[in-house]
Amino acid sequence: MHRTALEMFGGLAKSYERTLDLATLVQDRYWKRWIADNAALSRGDRVLDIGAGTCLLEERLEGSGCEVMGLDLTEEMLSAGRDKKLGCVKLLVRGDAEYLPFREEAFDVVVSCYVPKYVELVAFAHEIARVLKDGGKVALYDFVRPGGPWLAVLALYLHGGMRIAGFLLSLAGNSAATTFRNLPRIVEGATWQERLPKLLARTGVRTVKNLKLTGGVVGAYSGKKSGESLT
Repeated sequence: MHRTALEMFGGLAKSYERTLDLATLVQDRYWKRWIADNAALSRGDRVLDIGAGTCLLEERLEGSGCEVMGLDLTEEMLSAGRDKKLGCVKLLVRGDAEYLPFREEAFDVVVSCYVPKYVELVAFAHEIARVLKDGGKVALYDFVRPGGPWLAVLALYLHGGMRIAGFLLSLAGNSAATTFRNLPRIVEGATWQERLPKLLARTGVRTVKNLKLTGGVVGAYSGKKSGESLT
């Protein structure tokens, strides 16, 4: 999945934000607002953004008084983020969500967008809990397998609209074509929303919210580290 993620996003930095609006029908802006609201940031908080990309979330955090460190697999994305010169961003580093290059209890808040479906969840949960301070918060979201009363519409969007977009983009030689072609298969296999809260609970991060947004196309999770693991 790491290789797939690199193939999908490695050459997408210049067109990523336009592609994201297209792929989510502009809903990503609402989902990032959910992250900002549920992270409940305070001035002086040290925040880790896993999968920071081009720092779209950081644009929403600008002016909050927090200090953000962003991590991403792709240097091209991080370079685009650095070009924005956001005041809240203190460091952007290339790295792996399963092996975070930070000390234990380094952050008050961990946030993440679109990462869980690409990673080994046991390692991801362990690393989030390891770098999070006691009492610290986590908020994240990602695509989930379609279900519920909107199943037919979501399935049509995922398997119809995205595949057609991928085909048309490939004809135009656009690097976003790989993203649209691969995403339906990856999302159909995603089980993170059922598994990740349980794995985090075992590390001492209790669930605050675990719900679906925009009719069920995206799962959104928030939690708080209590220091008491569940068995």
